[in-house]
Amino acid sequence: MTRWLILAAAAALPLAAIPGFDLAATKNAAFLLLGALGVLALVRNPWVRGFAAWTLVAYLLAGAHGWALSAVLGVLAWAVLCDLARRLTEPAWRQVRLALVASVLFQVAWVGLQLAGRDPVFSPLPTQGGVQPAAVGPWGWFGNEMDLSLYLGVALPLLMAVRPVWVGLVGSALTAATILVILRTTVGAVAVGVTVLWLAWRWWPAWWSRGLSVGVVAGVGLGYLVLADPQGAGTRPLIWKQTAHLIGLRPFAGWGPNAVDRRVILLTPATQLRWNYVFNEWLQAWLEFGVLAPLLAAGYLVALGRRLRGRVVSAGALVPALAILLLASLFSIPLRIGPVALLAALVLGRLDALTMEAPA
Repeated sequence: MTRWLILAAAAALPLAAIPGFDLAATKNAAFLLLGALGVLALVRNPWVRGFAAWTLVAYLLAGAHGWALSAVLGVLAWAVLCDLARRLTEPAWRQVRLALVASVLFQVAWVGLQLAGRDPVFSPLPTQGGVQPAAVGPWGWFGNEMDLSLYLGVALPLLMAVRPVWVGLVGSALTAATILVILRTTVGAVAVGVTVLWLAWRWWPAWWSRGLSVGVVAGVGLGYLVLADPQGAGTRPLIWKQTAHLIGLRPFAGWGPNAVDRRVILLTPATQLRWNYVFNEWLQAWLEFGVLAPLLAAGYLVALGRRLRGRVVSAGALVPALAILLLASLFSIPLRIGPVALLAALVLGRLDALTMEAPA
């Protein structure tokens, strides 16, 4: 990253000497251009390359604002991480999974400290109404319950596949209990449900048991989303309606990366809360990057699904992890939470490695 920044500054200095050119803006443009060229050179998957290139175009079309820079850099970094995950050897992948176990168990243990009121690092912050809570919320090192649930939920099926078996079982049991008993979020319930469904399909091959498990998981998940949504009944549909209206105003170029709460405002009138996300990864990508972004993402998933045919069993726990990410993307923002986006890069990169020899 440091070399990249030095190269960008060196490239920007001659241009900044021209009247009318600003050094900071020119440096940012050079920084992004060099990064995009690096991604195009390093990343093998054409869909990921296309998405990364289009985010740069969307940034320029929206006016190259400073507040949009971090989003484009995030996409470029994610593309490189995904490609690095694809290149991992099997021993390296085992080490990554063990590191994941350690990370998840650390978060679970920290939640226990927070519940006991003995968090040695964080102090409670005032709420939007100015009220000072008595203790830090049970969020681990994350900002809220939803972010932590996203991370633990995507990691849950990967934990169950860790060897030795007792490590995976203990880790996944503690994680599932934290998700369901303490965090109690929609996305967490969906993650546990998908993991249970995956286990049912592996352990109970009879068609009736599989059908029953699908029905139970789908019913519980839908009921939880409708009746126990912590955001409040009707919040998501209201925000989605506003998002659809804004998309209709700029459907092709979008409003720019990071535009929500900077260039466009989403508001729930009853509570007067402003939202900087739209509870749907696909709609937010369309809103900010234009229609080509969700189309490229869909193309990536279709191509991956075609290559996965006949390889689902060998892909193992990566499949339910991908399913959790896809379901969460319909009513949450998994790829906008840094650690969750890292897990997504690992999952998709490993799936790409498993299927890269299969016919497209």
